[in-house]
Amino acid sequence: MSLFSPGSLPARKFAAGLFTIRSYLLLLIVAVIVPMMVLVAILAWDYGTAGRRTIEAQRLDAANNLKHLVDREIQATAGFLSGLATSLAQHPSDPRIAESAIAAARSDGFAAVVVHDRAGHQLFVAPLGVAASLTATRDLGVAEVVASHKPFVTDFVADAGEHKPGLFFVSVPVLVDGQVALVLSGGLQPQRLQPLMAEAGLGDGWRAAIVDREGIILARRDRPDLYVGTHAQKPMVEVARGKQSAGLFDVVSRDGVDMKNSYVRSAFSGWTAAVAVPAAVVDAPMHRTALTMAAAGLALALVSLLLGALVAGRISRAVQQLGVASAAFASGFPVPLPTSKLTELRDVAQAMQVSAERARRREASAREAQPQV
Repeated sequence: MSLFSPGSLPARKFAAGLFTIRSYLLLLIVAVIVPMMVLVAILAWDYGTAGRRTIEAQRLDAANNLKHLVDREIQATAGFLSGLATSLAQHPSDPRIAESAIAAARSDGFAAVVVHDRAGHQLFVAPLGVAASLTATRDLGVAEVVASHKPFVTDFVADAGEHKPGLFFVSVPVLVDGQVALVLSGGLQPQRLQPLMAEAGLGDGWRAAIVDREGIILARRDRPDLYVGTHAQKPMVEVARGKQSAGLFDVVSRDGVDMKNSYVRSAFSGWTAAVAVPAAVVDAPMHRTALTMAAAGLALALVSLLLGALVAGRISRAVQQLGVASAAFASGFPVPLPTSKLTELRDVAQAMQVSAERARRREASAREAQPQV
């Protein structure tokens, strides 16, 4: 057993300082880890933001796709009616041509057909049971067609008759010698627009709707039977009545879900296509990235601190042993030199061993030189 142990050294009374080697090493590790964690957090934030922006771009693209699909459907309808209008223009006074055109329109899915002259007088309506409010000239855009020579798409027109919940109309000019002689209007049920929802490229859980200029829902992805023919929520109504052609807005749905909405207005029909994505879906990439990065960063930080503590402990014990050996050397006791795998500490131990050996030789020489009594 060594005559000089760490517990018996007077120097131990002042050996404890404000920081130890272990604490310095751990602080060094923390100083390295913290900037890295900050960098990881910044990268995670940027990555999550990019994912969020991707979904926002996708919902705007989906709204734009839905708008194009609506325009395609309305333009196809206007083209069909224009073909019938050409037949009527060639034989405006032949009732058989009119009856044939009406029959073709009915077979193509038109629920109502109305013919006005350029002055707005109604010349023909089929079926006869269509309510009078359904055929008002201002609702069917007769004046707009006469003035522009272009097709006109109406808003949702409520019907109190057999065609509940209502219709929308596409009106086209009947040109004779380059002038609008008649206006042909074909009424369609909003259900005709429902298949467009499946073609718009909507994600799971996404919602979509088509609203007219007054904010009345013409088609809806979810529960169309309940909401078609009714006004959309106030923010959507304001968008439909506004002048912005496209944009984004947030709203809480009727069932209490936070939604991120995008909308695009059609210049052809004046209607607005809207796509809504739950806020949880939009924010999911950011939350997922943040949790993943946080978990990985915490795990790496704990591993680094554990390894740092182990290394610091080995260094600290080796230095303490050197301190004991140094104190023993200064007190004249045998030097218990520590063994260490650290090159620097081995060099110090070897230097102390050489010094101790030289000191013993000097003491031995001094004793031999003293006169014998």
